[in-house]
Amino acid sequence: MLKLFKKYLKPYLAGIIAGPAFKVLEAIFELIVPLIVKNIIDKGLNGNAGKDYILKQGLILLALAITGFATTMLCQYIACKIASKYRYDLDKDLYHKINTLSLKDFDMIGVSSLQTRLNNDVLITQRGVAMLIRLLVRAPLILIGGTVMSFIISPRLGIIFIVTGILIGLILFIVSRLSLPYNKRIQKDLDDATNITKENLVGARVIRAFNKQSYEKSRFYDSVETIEKESSHLAIFSALLNPMVTVIANVGIILIFYFGSKSVNVGDLTQGDISSLVNYMVQISLAVVVVGDLVITFSKANASSQRINEILSLNPKIISGSEIPEEKEEIIKFENVSFSYHENNSYALKDISFNVKRGEVIGLIGSTGSGKSTIINLLDRLYDINEGKILFNGVDIKEHDLSVLRKNIGIVHQKSSLFKGTIRSNLLFANKDATDEDMKKALSTAQALDIVLSKENQLDSVVEENGKNFSGGQRQRLCIARALIKKPDVLVLDDSSSALDYKTDLNLRTAIKNDYKDTTVFIISQRPNSLKYADKIIVLDEGKIVGIGKHDELVLNCKVYKEICDSQDYKGSDSHA
Repeated sequence: MLKLFKKYLKPYLAGIIAGPAFKVLEAIFELIVPLIVKNIIDKGLNGNAGKDYILKQGLILLALAITGFATTMLCQYIACKIASKYRYDLDKDLYHKINTLSLKDFDMIGVSSLQTRLNNDVLITQRGVAMLIRLLVRAPLILIGGTVMSFIISPRLGIIFIVTGILIGLILFIVSRLSLPYNKRIQKDLDDATNITKENLVGARVIRAFNKQSYEKSRFYDSVETIEKESSHLAIFSALLNPMVTVIANVGIILIFYFGSKSVNVGDLTQGDISSLVNYMVQISLAVVVVGDLVITFSKANASSQRINEILSLNPKIISGSEIPEEKEEIIKFENVSFSYHENNSYALKDISFNVKRGEVIGLIGSTGSGKSTIINLLDRLYDINEGKILFNGVDIKEHDLSVLRKNIGIVHQKSSLFKGTIRSNLLFANKDATDEDMKKALSTAQALDIVLSKENQLDSVVEENGKNFSGGQRQRLCIARALIKKPDVLVLDDSSSALDYKTDLNLRTAIKNDYKDTTVFIISQRPNSLKYADKIIVLDEGKIVGIGKHDELVLNCKVYKEICDSQDYKGSDSHA
């Protein structure tokens, strides 16, 4: 927590000093109040100073109250402003850091955990910053100042304050030690609850289709029940803190009255002295309650800070190079590439080698889990390979400028993702400089121009969240248009025509071949018809290449490819693309 605060509060050092300084003034004014009340009792009520003296002292009390209120408001304003700036800076750095992480980092941490850390954990530390400025100095000052004033008034009764302070400090220490493990577990349980919520929202249709609403409710209830139990245990410590502090403070007040009355009887103390001692004990008890809240808040903030620092301290596994090589005829080359998604796991790809020339159409086919999409993930450097080398324009992709590499590769995934906005904004997402003519050309090639023209607002037609106001085939075609508008050197269609009928699929492939002749195209598909006229088909099985060649060659020489064709009752009825 201190590491996080030191880094993000350093730019606001002036406010960090000014805020507590105003609180110091308020605390000093508060410590003066019992002395004034003492004088009112001893000199005004029991003495001969008279009403004018009492009125004058009352006006001083009023002035102290107004000044104290003003300093409190100034401190509150500074605390809120700095806490807000702290959150802005931390959110910005966290978001930037998350965007530098590789997919392997995402797999390790979990998306739900990242969401919780970005929102809940940052909010908790923000509260810690506000409490730090507002109360960290004031509460200890009241504790120390009240105890010192008690010794000035009566050293013998001051011992009561020392004993009371030790007992209360012991309680705070115990509460702090017991609270921290619960705070850590609660944050972990929140990750799980967030994950279940996300799955339920994203998979709502599937859950209802299988009539699993009751099961999912039960999962969610079990998750939040765990949080409730952990929170209840934590709340018990918080709930016990105030009563225990109050009991100790009240015992201290009773002892002050008991021993103080004897001192008054013998003339060692006055009634005003007793009143001021009681006031100081009340101030200390209230300050201790605040310290208790600080302990709980900082305990939560410490647990959250550890989780935030885990993200900030991560070193991105994908580091951009600086090379921007010239275009070459051989655009892609895999040399004995092996890859595993997790350490000590079996390889998802093993000894993959092939080369691709500029403008070629490459088909990737194989059973589910054979490694087709993994090849594309490695080409786009979403993951880094374990062994071997991948060359793009003759240069290892690890040495490429990452932004340039990815700009040259357009990928359309099987699961089509459109962003909330308009058709225009979704296309501009890939190329912010694209003109309307560029958009219409890409839409025409992607067989999506009719979708736009059928809409009243055409390119400015609304796209709802996840493109749910479009059919699956329409989403796929719009996503293909978005990839084409980048004018990439390599276009990857990762089973992105699965929702298209055979005729539209054929028209799409024909249009891409005619309109983007110099673009290298990877087509991942389960349909041999979609790959029939590819320049090269790569057949994968259990992460290994079991065949490379044209369609007719593979039907004769590759058992796996022939089995795929036979399983689909393939007759080669598709016309030439």
